[in-house]
Amino acid sequence: MSQVGSFGVNPKKVWDGTSIPLPARVGSIGSAPEGDYMFVQADGAVAQYAFVKISDDGQADELTTTNAGSNNLQVGVAQIAAADNEYLWVWIGGPGGGGVGTGIRGKAAASYAADANLNTTATDGVADDASTTRIQNVVGLTTLVGAGTVELKSTGHLKVN
Repeated sequence: MSQVGSFGVNPKKVWDGTSIPLPARVGSIGSAPEGDYMFVQADGAVAQYAFVKISDDGQADELTTTNAGSNNLQVGVAQIAAADNEYLWVWIGGPGGGGVGTGIRGKAAASYAADANLNTTATDGVADDASTTRIQNVVGLTTLVGAGTVELKSTGHLKVN
C-alpha cells in the first residue's frame, strides 16, 4: 500500500478502467478530511454503504462473517455502489475519521445501538452489534430500530483481527 495524499480521492465516483483512466494504483491510500480511503477493484457487485473485505491484491468483496477470516484483514466501507470489476475509493477509517456530519455511513442491521461495536453478519455488507467477529476501530453513531445506515466514526484503520 502506498500513500498518495489527497489528490484523486473521490469516494462518490467509480471507474471502469477503460474509458475513464484510473486516478491511482489499486491498493493506494489517499487522505481526506473525513479519513483515509483505499483505491480498490470490486470483486462482485458492491452496494452503497456496504462493509467490504479488502484482499492483499486490492479486490473488495462485501464483508460477511463467512469471508471475514482473521489475520488483520483490511476492511473498508463503500460510499458508492460499484459493479463487478469497477474501481472505487473505499473509506478505511483512520484516527479521528468519520464522525457526526461527515456523511461517512455504513449498513447496519435492525436494532443497532449507538456507539456499540460493529460486527460482521451473515448478510453481505451489513454490520450489527450482535455477532462474534468484531470490525475493529469503528462504531456507528446512531441507534437503529429497523435496518438502515449509520454514520460512522473510527479510531484507526478498520480491520478484522
